[in-house]
Amino acid sequence: MGMRWMSLGGVVSAVLALGVLAGPAMAAAPAAAPNPQNVKAARAVVRDETRYNETALRRGGAMTAAARAMVAQVKAGCAGGIPASLASGTKKQQAVVFDLLFEGAFDLSLAVDRPIEAPTVNLSKRLAHIRFATRAFTRGIRQVAKMDRVLIGFAPSDLCTDVKAAGANGFTADPPGTKRILKSLGRLLETAIAPAPKVLKKLKSFLVTGPDKAALKRLKALGNRADAFSSKLSAKWSTKLGAVLTPPAPAGGTGGFPTSPPPPGPTGALRRLGMASAFAAL
Repeated sequence: MGMRWMSLGGVVSAVLALGVLAGPAMAAAPAAAPNPQNVKAARAVVRDETRYNETALRRGGAMTAAARAMVAQVKAGCAGGIPASLASGTKKQQAVVFDLLFEGAFDLSLAVDRPIEAPTVNLSKRLAHIRFATRAFTRGIRQVAKMDRVLIGFAPSDLCTDVKAAGANGFTADPPGTKRILKSLGRLLETAIAPAPKVLKKLKSFLVTGPDKAALKRLKALGNRADAFSSKLSAKWSTKLGAVLTPPAPAGGTGGFPTSPPPPGPTGALRRLGMASAFAAL
């Protein structure tokens, strides 16, 4: 979470190659023992991430309740605010609708992450104080800490106000509130979303004892569970939110989010930033 939880399940996967055989009669050269400071730091990362994932999984019910409340709020304030007829509207109208729907999905992600805001802040602080033997790895773990907390404190938009404003102009331009949140989000993503720091890929090479390997294996299992829950939650409630905002067309269908967003037009600020894929699960 994707923010979604900063699970290590998908990034701790690189395995360092062992020394090659020097000849048929010679054994492989033993791997050098990892630096003790790196071992200590790697253990701290695994410990802190494990506690975070455990806490996040325990709060799954609260996250679901937050999603339900957000959808109910939109239903009460602007149900059907995006006419189904816009599915065949102009490119400009479809671009505005896409931005509004993304705004809604982003608001939903903020809502479901509120119950784990405090654990996320705590994790970020802990990771920021971990020190490896090299400056590069220390900088890397601080980058992870920054990525974990980037959306903390980001205020949600007033989605229904923006949907109504777009309706008033015939969905020909993004409302000011929509422009504002997409611009702010774009700046955040440009500075915070980046490839996983190499330090995460190196953790396995630092954790070579039986207990360390078992701890890393458990973290990966927890991360997979957290990712699966987050993806399922996002898919279910973003679909519900889309159906509330965009009712079924008279000719049938389910309403909701478009499956094939239009190409960039005069609006569509988010797509022009190339950020849509960062929230593809929403």
